[in-house]
Amino acid sequence: MKNTTKELHKKAEKLRESDKLLDALKLYEEVILKYQKEANYFSLTEALGGRCLTYKHLFLLSDDYVYFNLALHSALSSLEIALKFKITPKIHRCYFRLGEMEMLRKKYLPAEKYYLKAFENYPKEEAEKGDFQYHLGEAQYRAGKTQIGLKNLLDGQELIKKFESTTDSFVYNVWLSGCNMRLAELTKDKKYLLEAQKIIDSDPRLVIRHRQLSKLSKNF
Repeated sequence: MKNTTKELHKKAEKLRESDKLLDALKLYEEVILKYQKEANYFSLTEALGGRCLTYKHLFLLSDDYVYFNLALHSALSSLEIALKFKITPKIHRCYFRLGEMEMLRKKYLPAEKYYLKAFENYPKEEAEKGDFQYHLGEAQYRAGKTQIGLKNLLDGQELIKKFESTTDSFVYNVWLSGCNMRLAELTKDKKYLLEAQKIIDSDPRLVIRHRQLSKLSKNF
C-alpha cells in the first residue's frame, strides 16, 4: 500500500528528530512536491518549516553558510505561502522560524521582533506557547534586555509545565529541556543544566538534545 503524503511527512519528521538529517531532507523534498501538486498549502507551509529546521541543524553541525541560506529561504517561503493563501493558523510558526534564523546570525533585536510576532499570533494557551515565550526571552536576554528576557524564559518554562498532562511526551521533553539549557547557558546556573540532563537522560528519543547537552556541558 502506497504511503500518503501525510505519512511521508511524519516519516521525514521522525528522521529529523533522530538526527538522520540527510535522509530527512530527501523525504522533505518529495513531500513538498507532493503537497504542491495536491494544492495542500496548509501542510506545505509546515513541511517547509521542517526542512528549515533540518538545514538549521546541518548548519549548527558544520558552520557552513550554505545550510544557513537554505534554512532561511525555506522559512521565508513558508511565510510567503502562508500569507499568499491566507493560512492564518500557520503564520505564527512561520514567524517563529524566521526568529530562529536571526538567532543563528546573532541578530537578536530582529529575532525578538519575529519571536514577539509569533508569540502574539499564537492562537491558544498550551505548552508550545511556552516554548515560543522562552525563545522570545532568550532573544531579549541576548539583546541586553536581561530583566524582561529572564522573565519570559521563566514564564515560558512554567507555561510548558502547566500543560504537561495534555502535551505529547516527546515534544514536552524537547521544549522543557531546551528551556533549561538556555537558562543554564545564559545565567551560568548549573541547576538548570542538571534539570535538562535529567529530562534528556530519561527519554532516549531526544537524540539531538543529547548532542546539544554534551556540547553545552563542556562550558561548566
